[in-house]
Amino acid sequence: MTAHFLGDDIISIDAPDATEAQSRASALRSLGVFREVAPGLDSLAVSFDPLVLEGAEALRLIDSVMKRPATQAAVEPTAHILRVRYGGADGPDLESVCATLAVEQDAFIESHCTTEHQVDMIGFTPGFAYLSGVPTDWPVPRLASPRERVDAGSVGVIAGYTGLYAMPGPGGWPIIGRTDAALFDRYKDQPFLIQPGDRVRFEAV
Repeated sequence: MTAHFLGDDIISIDAPDATEAQSRASALRSLGVFREVAPGLDSLAVSFDPLVLEGAEALRLIDSVMKRPATQAAVEPTAHILRVRYGGADGPDLESVCATLAVEQDAFIESHCTTEHQVDMIGFTPGFAYLSGVPTDWPVPRLASPRERVDAGSVGVIAGYTGLYAMPGPGGWPIIGRTDAALFDRYKDQPFLIQPGDRVRFEAV
């Protein structure tokens, strides 16, 4: 893995895949010296306080973690079961998604629910989770016109990924359903339920 500075207080680290990025991110967080460690699909970003930790020392600590065998950095992921109302007002795009894929709605829902999904990344809004596990031959495109507001708990799909909206906000993902699970709770020490590396199964209600 290679690391390079993106600024005075952020270091980017290449990773071969999302699983490795999550594993290394967990190990780096356990050091307790970085402001934030954010894994992506093929990299992770580490931010630090340059008034507390010099850049050279941050690189040394990162290098020490990167040199460990991956099994030492791995942590047991949390498994979640999320109950989802598919279609209707909660999944306004389910019908068009199934038409695009030329599959029956019941078959689509069954496939989505029988798959174990992995949280590969958190982005583009706070707590928004990208989950791999959707068949890669489901070429679902983004909406031509993004919505100004998507409700919290909404479940979307795009080209090989499921997206979970932890908070309300704008979005361009086709929405297939919605869960009442508390994906965000401001009063908890860890306000977001879903974390990188977690496993998720959906259950139709």
